[in-house]
Amino acid sequence: MSAPEPETKANDKKVLREVRDAIVDGIVSLTRILLFWIPGDDAARGKALMALHPFLGLIPMALFFVLERRSPWKIIIAFAAIVVAASQWVFRGCVITRAEQKLTGSQYTIVDPFLSMCGVTVNRDTRIISTISTGTALCIILVWAAFCDIF
Repeated sequence: MSAPEPETKANDKKVLREVRDAIVDGIVSLTRILLFWIPGDDAARGKALMALHPFLGLIPMALFFVLERRSPWKIIIAFAAIVVAASQWVFRGCVITRAEQKLTGSQYTIVDPFLSMCGVTVNRDTRIISTISTGTALCIILVWAAFCDIF
């Protein structure tokens, strides 16, 4: 099997970028609808989304470990974790973070303070690495726990 043509790779990247941008635009629109009551402009809504962002992962994880054994919701949460981790690999980062950046007009992310506390230089590459590794680790924990719960 031969290597893909450079044109094919460029087209694949373009399609992925368009899909990512469509998802980000959907998240931005949903944020504007759900957080309409927050005074101010899109930047205020973006900061609110940034404040809520960690809870979008923590609440399902906490629920996962509180649910009774062999609950079908555990499999649903584990499957959602797989989808989120896969999207982070495919889109090179979190689509919610990209929506936050689009709303606020800033490149600041929720992982920046953690990287700074660890003494890591904050740049695009370290943000992507930390986001993907954290998402993947949480996914592995949930899938492993679901697997152990089933068998």
